[in-house]
Amino acid sequence: MIKKAIFIFFSSFLLLLSLIPLFGDNRVDNIEIYVVLDKSLSMVEEIDSVKKYILTEILDKIVINGDYFTLIPFYGESSASFNGYINSNIEFQDLKEKIETIEADGRFTDIGNALETLRTNINKTNNSTRKYMLLITDGKQEAPPESPFYSPDGSFNHEFLKNTKEIRKSGWKVIVLGIGTDSAAKEIAQRLSAGYSVIKNNISSDKIESTMDNFLGNLILEDFPEKLTVDNEGNSILTIQITSDGYENREKVNIVEIQFISDNIPSINILENPFVFDVDPIGSSEIAIPVTLPIIDENSYKGDIIFIFGGENAFTPAIKPIMIETKGSYSKYIVIISLIVLLFVIIFYTLRIIRRKRMEDNGNANEPI
Repeated sequence: MIKKAIFIFFSSFLLLLSLIPLFGDNRVDNIEIYVVLDKSLSMVEEIDSVKKYILTEILDKIVINGDYFTLIPFYGESSASFNGYINSNIEFQDLKEKIETIEADGRFTDIGNALETLRTNINKTNNSTRKYMLLITDGKQEAPPESPFYSPDGSFNHEFLKNTKEIRKSGWKVIVLGIGTDSAAKEIAQRLSAGYSVIKNNISSDKIESTMDNFLGNLILEDFPEKLTVDNEGNSILTIQITSDGYENREKVNIVEIQFISDNIPSINILENPFVFDVDPIGSSEIAIPVTLPIIDENSYKGDIIFIFGGENAFTPAIKPIMIETKGSYSKYIVIISLIVLLFVIIFYTLRIIRRKRMEDNGNANEPI
């Protein structure tokens, strides 16, 4: 009888524990985390270390009750194996089991298809929630021939690039983690306007954790001009304001390109050289970036500025609309107005001279002979 009572007590105690979420972070505001994980055959040796990192460093230390979590394992195909809010320890344990059962057993590496799956699984019920995306892969884009993201040379086609625009525009923090020496993490990150890191060898969960040391830190583009005026040669200064959130130290940002694209102009890089700057951990940092834009016949034209980063840090959002106005267009009108004013001055003084000449002639005519 006593043994039965003890058994019931401990069973009840364990049941109560199972209903209490064991979340690790002390945040108050909820976030959304999207993990896109390469499970192609080439990830066989690294997949266990990657899974351990996700389990111990993201789920156990970052995720809290009420967060939205999406897990997308991919190879030539992809699907969301978990997608939704985590509101109980049962859901938390279900997510852990989904991660633990992932095996590197698929052919091809269709990152474009994985991002399309991500797009269809984005939480649309709360646009104000901060979104974090972690893409882990050991290879380059290698879609199967039947995929809409396929290209013979593995380059990113139009469908892939179109798919990345929504992520870059909406202010997500995107991190690309490249595994192994052949990883195309840099190229993928630049297409996503994201920060990236590469671990080339001796892959372990501890090494991944030390590389991804501030998952929740954000650099936010707070202030961006609606209009930019360029001189007759297209030169101007793009002044922006970046705020650091969640970082304890100054963070270095390396902008390798600033692309400008509009209806009239194909995408061009308006940054002559890579631009590196630091962001203070407290308050906002004002950054003045020299740029050179094309001069066209229009007095002003609209387009999008797209920031491309090199290294771990990137600010968000990475795409902003802007109006370009040229001083040259105004100078034409200034010259015309100046010529008109000058013409009036010439006419005015010419008439005065003629009038004075006539008065002098009339005066001479009235003198006695």
